[in-house]
Amino acid sequence: MNYLLLLIIINSILVGVILMTQILSYPLLLKVSKGNFYDYYNSYTKRISFVVMPLMIFEVFLSVALNIISNNFYVFASNILLLIIWGSTFFIQVPIHNKLSSNYSYQLINKLIFSNWIRTFAWICKLVTLLKLKMIL
Repeated sequence: MNYLLLLIIINSILVGVILMTQILSYPLLLKVSKGNFYDYYNSYTKRISFVVMPLMIFEVFLSVALNIISNNFYVFASNILLLIIWGSTFFIQVPIHNKLSSNYSYQLINKLIFSNWIRTFAWICKLVTLLKLKMIL
């Protein structure tokens, strides 16, 4: 099985999702009225989690498999970027999302937008790293 190709495909999908989230979804939260915010926001987070979480979990399994069969600098760099993505997700993004689910805050939405650049850049760098790995193998 070509774990690297599968990982590149999954990573490409996740880059597309994070770019849409960063450029469209999160900034549009600032346009939702406070009266409609909770219904919209809670619906959005449930739906996006349904899409993103299985992909992120599959990404981890593929990364572990790739690490087992091909241990080199690019695999190591890719795994470091994956740790940054997961760390940012669960230690920065999720706490902000939890606060926003019950407390509308313009400042929290802006913090969400700003801090999400960590994941956006990390996923893009991870994709570039995997593509470079594919070129040399």
